[in-house]
This record gives sequence, structure tokens and C-alpha cells, in this order.
Amino acid sequence: MISILIPTYNYITYPLAESLAQQAEDLGTPCEIIVADDASTDEECKQANRRIGELPHCTFIELEKNIGRASIRNLMAEKAKEKWLLFMDCDGMPPHNDFLKKYLQALTAYPKVQLICGGISHPDTLPSPTVSLRYNYEKAAEKHHTATKRNERPYASFRTFNFMIQRDTFKQVRFDESFRHYGYEDVLFGIQLQALGYQILHIDNPLENRDIEPNHIFLKKTEEALRTLAEHADKLGDSVEIHRRYNQLKRMGFAPLIRTLFRLLTPTLQQNLTGKRPYLPCFTFYKLGYYADLRKQ
Repeated sequence: MISILIPTYNYITYPLAESLAQQAEDLGTPCEIIVADDASTDEECKQANRRIGELPHCTFIELEKNIGRASIRNLMAEKAKEKWLLFMDCDGMPPHNDFLKKYLQALTAYPKVQLICGGISHPDTLPSPTVSLRYNYEKAAEKHHTATKRNERPYASFRTFNFMIQRDTFKQVRFDESFRHYGYEDVLFGIQLQALGYQILHIDNPLENRDIEPNHIFLKKTEEALRTLAEHADKLGDSVEIHRRYNQLKRMGFAPLIRTLFRLLTPTLQQNLTGKRPYLPCFTFYKLGYYADLRKQ
């Protein structure tokens, strides 16, 4: 009934696969688990993940060449056999042993839905000051990401971290393989779902993020995502808030000022954001300034 699809890269995914395999066995539900390694460079991760193939109903695929976040998801969907595809990121972990059961209950309660999003959660306490930027950013946003709030704007709230979709529906949408780098492929996927009129249901069935990046790495990933946004702005339109803000400032004639301030303040902003006590308003300005600098042409 369910094909669980987990792309991985330089991350030990065996505990996640083991947990899901046990849940599926307890439920007695037809289920397969496919973990695909996108040409990891960490030998320890590869060795640990090869054991996934020994778990019941599990398949482990190793790619020789990195093909990117969108392409590897499409590849796994092509190999999947079941009616429903459950995509999840490798660094998530079900916080409870009824994770799969809740998805099955949603299918029974809402038989006409084509896509179900479970959501994302984070630990209740800060794991370390070194990861405080992403942790504080995500925790501040959590009150806006309950199932009730997400269902108010179902397409804009779509995230690839943890969602289930009918295989036939996925064939009509798929991930845009021009998105090879980090960021915003989920936004475009949501835009396409809305254009085709597919129904999205958001439920409270989160995966907990177990790999919160250190501040300096999260800042680099944010920059990468903004470069992706700039590259694909024609496809994403005004669906991304940072793009809307930039266009508004540009119309008002303030874009050159934002770029100048960003360049002057970059060292100070980076020092704050990579330190132990990052100030979230600085992060908001950093993203806007970085994006404005990218769009200066």
C-alpha cells in the first residue's frame, strides 16, 4: 500500500529505516522502503547504510554520480511499486511508534485526498548553542506550522520533509530536475499541485529533525537556497516572501540602499549569526540583503 522513499547523502539513515520497518511489520501493512544514496562521500555513512538492504522489505540503492535532490526523488518514485508514496528526509525520525498508523488513519478518514503532509518538529530544548540559529528560527515558526495553520494555506505550506502522495498524482507533477541545489523545489511543487487542482491535507504527524546544522553551515545553506531562488525566480513568481519583499523595495527605489547596507554590515551580521546568540531580525535582514545583492543585474 505504501512505498517509503528516503533520499540520503552523507547521513546514517539505518536507524530511520529500521524504525519504519518495525512499524510496518507491527501494522501488517503492505509496505516497501527504498533508501537511495546520492553518491555519498562519507565512507562511514555508506557502510552503515548498506545494512538497510538486510532489513525486511527494504532496498538500498547507491548511485555512483550525484544527481541532485529533485532527480533522486523522481528516480525512487519510478522504482516504487505501491499505490502511495511516502517521501521523507533522511535526517527525520518518527517521535512515536504510531507514525505510519496515523497516515493510514488519514487515508481512511479522507479517501478523496491526493496528498497528505505530516509536518516537521524539533527538540523541545536547544541541543547546543552551536546550532542556535536554525533551532531558534524553526521554533519561532512552529506556532505557524500546526496542521490547522497549514490547512489555511495548504499549497504554500507544502514541504518535502515528510509527505505522502498518490503515485498516479506524482506522475502528473514530479520534481523539476533543473533544481539541482538546495532550496525551493517544494515551493514549485506546491505551485504545480495547485495549478492542477490536487487536494492537499495537512495533519499533525511530524518527523522530528535530528540533524540541526551548526550556525555557519545553516547560513551557507540559506545562501545556497537564495541562489536557487534567484536562478528560478521566473518559475516561483511571488510565491516566496523574500522575493515579494525584494520586488516591493525595488519598486519603491530602495533596493540599492539595501544592497549597500548589506555589503557594509555583512561581517557584523555574519559574526552575530554564526555566534552562540544569533538575533533573528539580523537573519531576516541578511536574507533580504543577500537576495538583493544577487538580483542587482
